[in-house]
Amino acid sequence: MDEQFKKRLVGSLIFISLAIIFFPLVFDGNEKDRTRFNDEMPDPPEIRLGLQSMENVKKKIVEMEKSSARRVPEEVVDENDYSKKANFRLDENNLPVNWSLQIGSFQKEQNAVGLRARLREQNFRSYILSGRSSTGDWYRVFVGPLSDRSALMEMKGEIEKTFGLKGNIVRHRVEQDADLFGG
Repeated sequence: MDEQFKKRLVGSLIFISLAIIFFPLVFDGNEKDRTRFNDEMPDPPEIRLGLQSMENVKKKIVEMEKSSARRVPEEVVDENDYSKKANFRLDENNLPVNWSLQIGSFQKEQNAVGLRARLREQNFRSYILSGRSSTGDWYRVFVGPLSDRSALMEMKGEIEKTFGLKGNIVRHRVEQDADLFGG
């Protein structure tokens, strides 16, 4: 072997052995970091269980009922039995059969909101359904829903006279209520 190569080989072996010895000393961190993590668990806190009399517990319950009664609104119960009405029907999915009058379909939201506002000024219960198609967003204005189709026919004539708008009577679907825009 070449003499120079032997010297380089011995020098590199000495350098590697020194690196193995001093590397853990240099990169091990300081003493504070090693002692900072203590594996001792503290003693559990003392818990004193005090016995409470039933009278105190009953008083607290009454106080809690009074305070919660102030915050919860009183439930309004409708006593009318709507199932006996002649025009009340359910479809094959046990959903009520209702009808709506579609008055207009718009691409601009402001137009639909404006028509709905005009209808509400004349005391027509109206709502907007929004959707998306390949041509863009659309907003449909409806009046209703009513369970009596003949009443909706009368309303259609009234709207035609008042606003000059012809509408289509369509079946109101309960599952579409998720798309209602602005109630």
